[in-house]
Amino acid sequence: MTEFLTNNWLLLAVGACAVLVIAFWLSEDAHVARRVFVQFILNIALPLLVIFGTGLAIMAVRTDFDERIWAAIIAGFVITTGWLTTAIFGELGKSRDKAEKLRDYHKALYAEIGNTLQVLWDRGKAEDEAEAMVERMTADPDFIPLIPREHHDFVYDSLVDEIEVLPRITIDAVVAYYSLIKSISAQAEDMRGDVFRSSDMAQERRILMYCDYFETRKSAFAMGQFALRLIKEYADKGQPAAERLAKKLSNPAAVQSDLSQGSE
Repeated sequence: MTEFLTNNWLLLAVGACAVLVIAFWLSEDAHVARRVFVQFILNIALPLLVIFGTGLAIMAVRTDFDERIWAAIIAGFVITTGWLTTAIFGELGKSRDKAEKLRDYHKALYAEIGNTLQVLWDRGKAEDEAEAMVERMTADPDFIPLIPREHHDFVYDSLVDEIEVLPRITIDAVVAYYSLIKSISAQAEDMRGDVFRSSDMAQERRILMYCDYFETRKSAFAMGQFALRLIKEYADKGQPAAERLAKKLSNPAAVQSDLSQGSE
């Protein structure tokens, strides 16, 4: 066995290096294994090496080690290896669970946002309808539009307690979009209230409120398109690609012109 190791040490070294490269750089969960291993080295192995290694080095210089001491050291190494293995697989499991939950949340939000954008855009007729409404309100001072209630955030509300699962690159756009959606709902409720429908309110004031309401819908449409593109880019090409796209489209309104439909 000793002769075999002596004659094939280069082959064994190459094989060992290949195993490390696969484990820490090429495997699907390599980043998790690297992180846990580095944490183990810095937070546990090195402090223990300093504390106990110094004492063992001094003892090794001054005295001959008993075989039982070496056996204890080997046993400790085996236990440490087992702990490290357990920690790595534990972190791998957490990472996979988080990745799966992230994918599910992105899919659910993508579907809800996409459906809502169809309503906001109304097959490209939204602006024409808003202009026609303002014209009618201007022509007839007694005309008060009936604004329907809008709730387009059921999925978001069910996920908001765990919104931190989403990556930073998409969470910002998602939260900004749903803030506008909730603002739309609040504005719709205001225009359904007694004050808006009261004869004491001037028609000019109603027109301003309606125009603000429509502008919020336009902003929500643009931000929703922005969020959809980031989610899709993240799902298809990963976080670096999504970050590059976010920088490219730093102004969400800039993407509205090349996206005429509600969802990709």
